Amino acid sequence: MAETFSFKLVSPTGIVYEGPVEQAIATGAEGEFGVLPNHINFITALNPGVITLKLGDGSTTEYLLTGGLAEVKEGVMTVLASEAIPVAAVDPVAAAPQVQAAEEKLKYMSFYDPGYQEAEETLRIARARAEIGNLRRVLH
Repeated sequence: MAETFSFKLVSPTGIVYEGPVEQAIATGAEGEFGVLPNHINFITALNPGVITLKLGDGSTTEYLLTGGLAEVKEGVMTVLASEAIPVAAVDPVAAAPQVQAAEEKLKYMSFYDPGYQEAEETLRIARARAEIGNLRRVLH
């Protein structure tokens, strides 16, 4: 059995996943990153996207995160997610109109408008939902 580390995924509704994992891959503010056992301590903001967890038995599980924070501290990784949805529960077809509506709203906004950042975040989340198939990973 491969080496694992403790992992916890928490959303505002409670603990979504807790247990040992071999590897975690997510998208942070600086791009995609991976965590393996004995990773150095660090903390990063998370962008909307998929977090892929390779479990101790070699299987994987994936969640769509709408943002949040990831911390690795003393061999334990904790993810505080704004929202965490099992990938299987995401309907990319239903997200397409959300992308279109968000793009339309942003088209007429200035960067200086008070609601611009919120509209931009709404678009990023809608795109992550719509492109869920492209965001999934195959781990080796």
